Amino acid sequence: MIDILVPVLGRPQNAAPLVENIRAVTTEEYRITFLCSRGDWAQAEACGDYADTVVVGWEAGPGDYARKINHGAMITAAWQGEWIFQAADDLTFQPGWDTHALAAAGDQFDVVATNDMSNGSVKRGVFGTHNLIRRRYITTTVLYEGYDHNFVDRELCGFAQQAGVYTFARNSRVRHHHPLWRTAPNDPTYVKSLARFREDRELFLSRAHLWGYHGLSPQERRMAA
Repeated sequence: MIDILVPVLGRPQNAAPLVENIRAVTTEEYRITFLCSRGDWAQAEACGDYADTVVVGWEAGPGDYARKINHGAMITAAWQGEWIFQAADDLTFQPGWDTHALAAAGDQFDVVATNDMSNGSVKRGVFGTHNLIRRRYITTTVLYEGYDHNFVDRELCGFAQQAGVYTFARNSRVRHHHPLWRTAPNDPTYVKSLARFREDRELFLSRAHLWGYHGLSPQERRMAA
């Protein structure tokens, strides 16, 4: 079982196409859980028409994406799915995404980076923006909540690389649409996510020693030293 966790904010129009896409291309057993913000009622209503929907007890603020993933992992643990997938509502899952990711994981790897078909570092296997995570790897939280939004994925993969449980599933393709790649129109949610990018990057570099600087470029290593 894969618990597909989808933090959402202010994009009710994305709920139906995402669910339809997942249903069309996923062959392994799965469950979708949308995680909506308190007060974002149009979003919650749209999501509730198509999949399990949880309204969290806080309004969208710093660390919202990570908090929602962590909350989703906690509340779905009782369903005893072996895996969670750290998703979003601006993805298009490609056929075979799940089987290729699970095959890459085998019995050894607990954090499987999928190919987002956009980010150059992701396509080289350095990290994943959206990852399949085995529950046995999760101790207390999945993602560090200290960032405003950015770099939570890189930190997750950095720790997994240090532990020897990270792998990249090149053929597991989950396309990430984003204004940076000119594959999605800008909107207030994207603006919010990038507003403190510089501060998030500085925090990421200050913490990189915790996972032995895995996944950093030579330039980033010099900046973090």
